[in-house]
Amino acid sequence: MPNSSAQRRHPRHPLVLSILYKSKDPAPVKVGVGWTRDLSDGGACLELAEPLPFATPLSVILQTDQGSLGVEGKVVWVGGPAAVGGGTLHGVAFLDATPEQLRALWALIARKGQARQAAVRVPVKLAVLCRPKGDAGPPIQGETGDVSREGLSVHLPQLLPSATPIEITLPTRQDPLTLEARVVWVESPEARTPGQPIRHGLRFTNLSWAHELTLGLLLAELPTETPPKEGGRPHGQ
Repeated sequence: MPNSSAQRRHPRHPLVLSILYKSKDPAPVKVGVGWTRDLSDGGACLELAEPLPFATPLSVILQTDQGSLGVEGKVVWVGGPAAVGGGTLHGVAFLDATPEQLRALWALIARKGQARQAAVRVPVKLAVLCRPKGDAGPPIQGETGDVSREGLSVHLPQLLPSATPIEITLPTRQDPLTLEARVVWVESPEARTPGQPIRHGLRFTNLSWAHELTLGLLLAELPTETPPKEGGRPHGQ
């Protein structure tokens, strides 16, 4: 990957956010979804479904933990696939960012840039269905608390032990999205409210690139909830 002077001036942070993009030139205009691999106040590394030409101007919408943030940019390098069967990496420099956009980027980096997990949790409430793998009974109905590229938290009416492999189905604007996951933590008994759903942390397993794109589109298109206070349970990643 090229190591431009613009990249050297803006240290990158490994933040993973879902994004929507729209190319502005040349025709035909392309619209798509993807994920950031890293981010700074001067640009980002994006993983997209198809390669875009060098110098393509873009409008990019970042889905953060505190709502969406739109920026203008330009493709400054195009790399290879991020992984076998994955998307194509692009370097995008942000152009003509307003003071408000810069403040929002600085605040995001300050909140999340030093976090242990790179995947940013987006607080979203979605009705979901969970089924432990191999269980022939009816699915468990629950609700998400937050979702990221790597996992999610979900409130369920019954306890699923840590390490339980499950299938979780999320609603989308098209067909439901069913993903494999594993329980990585369960809300402690001391933190539970009697009669209320129990919070679980799930980590996705065997997530394909097609599923990652669908998940990214789901996050990018849905409104976010009020961010939770810091200091809660760790994310299900």
